[in-house]
Amino acid sequence: MNESAPPAEAPATEEAATGSTAVNRWMRTISVVFVVAIIAVVVLWFVGGRTIYYHAQVRILAPPAKVYPYLTDPDLLKQWMGDVAAITPLDDKGDEVGAKSTVLVDSNGEKLEMVSEIVEITPDKSLKVRLTCDMFVVVSDYQLSESQGATELSLDMAADFHGLARITAPLISSAIQEKLEADFHRLRDDVESAK
Repeated sequence: MNESAPPAEAPATEEAATGSTAVNRWMRTISVVFVVAIIAVVVLWFVGGRTIYYHAQVRILAPPAKVYPYLTDPDLLKQWMGDVAAITPLDDKGDEVGAKSTVLVDSNGEKLEMVSEIVEITPDKSLKVRLTCDMFVVVSDYQLSESQGATELSLDMAADFHGLARITAPLISSAIQEKLEADFHRLRDDVESAK
């Protein structure tokens, strides 16, 4: 009988060993996934910490004098800039360097308020604006040039993201670029239909 007792213990040990191996594999898998996730967040943090550049351009069948107000007049800006719900001047400087406004963006119920400041301005030729909020600082440089009665409008935008936005910035860059291009096409359509 003593000889049969050890075999009874062997299956229990095999079950424990098999269960322990499964738990070990599961723990290793979780550890690897956790390490990969941490590495991904760190990489996104560093990549999102660099300045990200965007560019858009459009040809509008109207002279710069007709296009330019669409870059400075709050009511006209709201027509072509998707998601902009309100633009409220913070001072009486109008369209001068240093003039500030609050810009309220409402994107699918997500509200974001930022401050817009005119950095450089040459009517009918160029406009540089800085947008700031807790998540980013964006400098938008608009250039207008006339060619055969039409306006070549370009935008060079530099975005520096802060805080958690640094992690999402690389993931949403293509969506931002697409939005800029869609906004410019809407601007072209608005100006050309206003003739």
